[in-house]
Amino acid sequence: MAKVSAMLEDSRFARQKDNLEHLGVLGIFAGIVLGAVAIVLCLILYRKPVPECPEPEFTSIVQRNLVSRDVEGFSKSIDLSRIRTFSFLVRNDGPNPVVAQTELSPDGVTWSSFGESSYVIEPGDKHLFVPQFFLRYARIKFRNKKPGMDTVITVWFQGQG
Repeated sequence: MAKVSAMLEDSRFARQKDNLEHLGVLGIFAGIVLGAVAIVLCLILYRKPVPECPEPEFTSIVQRNLVSRDVEGFSKSIDLSRIRTFSFLVRNDGPNPVVAQTELSPDGVTWSSFGESSYVIEPGDKHLFVPQFFLRYARIKFRNKKPGMDTVITVWFQGQG
């Protein structure tokens, strides 16, 4: 009878040991899950960017009251070296049509349209320019459509790095 009693004690001890080991695994798993939840909550609540993936930078430049003449005028040149995608919006704020076109340059001195089309922008209208080519600098070239009929334009440049 002592042997049977000892065997029962051993089997109860073995089951308790198995239960404790099982709880240990569950405890570790629960700790991992709670830690992951805490990390996700911190990311959501504090929205700190991950250092390896910086947020894209946004650049916006506006030039108002640029007066067109019979000779070509130019918007400010923009350095595109840190910008991945960009566009120009030109709005004719004056009483006469204007001809506008993008120009690109590798050095800020040598400028060309490189086949980009010019557009007539009527009074009150606007045109979005998205150049198909890339060089380091970009600007808008503009002039009167009709000689002696000046107008006023606004040029927006917006880019994302």
